[in-house]
Amino acid sequence: MEAITQFFNSVIGWISANLPLFLVIVGGVVVLVLIIIMTVVLSKKTKKNKVEVTPKAEVEVEPTPVAVKEEEPAVTEEVVEVKREPVPEAVMLSYPPRRPEPVEEPKQEEVKEEKVVEEKKAEPVKKETAKPVATKKAEVKKAEVSKPAPKKADEKPARRLVGKWVIEFKKDKEYMAKLLASNGEVMLSSEIYASEEGARAGVETIKNCVENGTFIIYKDKAGNFYYKLKNANNRLLCVGEIYKTNDQCLKAVESVKRIAKDSPVAQGVSEGAKYIEYTPLKVEGYEVKKGLNGKWKVEANDDGKYSAKLYASNGQLMLATEAVATKKTATTAIESVKKNSFDGNFIIDKDKFGRFYYKLRNSQKSVICIGEAYDSLDSCISALESVRRFAYTAVVEVE
Repeated sequence: MEAITQFFNSVIGWISANLPLFLVIVGGVVVLVLIIIMTVVLSKKTKKNKVEVTPKAEVEVEPTPVAVKEEEPAVTEEVVEVKREPVPEAVMLSYPPRRPEPVEEPKQEEVKEEKVVEEKKAEPVKKETAKPVATKKAEVKKAEVSKPAPKKADEKPARRLVGKWVIEFKKDKEYMAKLLASNGEVMLSSEIYASEEGARAGVETIKNCVENGTFIIYKDKAGNFYYKLKNANNRLLCVGEIYKTNDQCLKAVESVKRIAKDSPVAQGVSEGAKYIEYTPLKVEGYEVKKGLNGKWKVEANDDGKYSAKLYASNGQLMLATEAVATKKTATTAIESVKKNSFDGNFIIDKDKFGRFYYKLRNSQKSVICIGEAYDSLDSCISALESVRRFAYTAVVEVE
């Protein structure tokens, strides 16, 4: 005991003598112990973290296929019914064995039987390639396209507008065929025929020429438009009504092409509007007055044919003959116009707008030329008489 007491006394004496050194040693030992404790604690925490992370990752990985399992049945049902989405098909191929499990467990036996049927339908889709699906889609599209086609064909006759041909009696031995639209509007008037039978035969000729003949648009000096239909031999068959614009005239031509062939011919003969009463002035001849003589000119038209045109002394165009193939024929027509105008072979008629116009005809009652449209009868007659005088006295100029 004395020895132990002496040891502690010597230690205490040394510590009291070397207190600063002692404190440094104690402090270093304490720090060293703390460092060791901290490293041990940190190593344990890192190990715990590693252990905790790995199971979490495993837990997260495991539910993902479970989530896919729960969503897949809805996707497969959409694919079986619609068969449009390529992505669900890929899902079906990637997880085929897992589908029946979530579908069969929660539902009743009856529902299972229905699903088995659906799965049986889906099996060929799984085994087959995408080509059969595409062909089925193509067949469906073809069926959809082919269905409305007959409907359109059925609707066409219902929507097709059909007019009516009528035979009119103008005066003794003068019959005319007219084409009326579905609303009763006059579309065209034929030339004059000597009998009803001739007029009916003329309708058939016009029907054929509507497809194969030539429509020619004319513009008069007042800016109005009308058309004529001629056959392959350049014979005038019929004349359309007068329109205020070129577009209206062209639309009328298209309407005639559309309805003329299928329009029926009415039975019997209707009373047509009478010609305007007109008695030509009786003259033995016309004197050529200085400065008041007109000119006859044979000119080429836009279609390459020739017409004889009568110009007044002021240069105004008064009338033009029907277009012919050669200059010689057009020049010959001048003599016909001179003779028939001097004899007063004119008729005056009215268009659908109530305007007056004249036609010059030959002895066979074929139209040689058609005059302008005028708002009043007096103006029409005055123009007609001027044509008679200028046609007789005009100088013929042939280039």
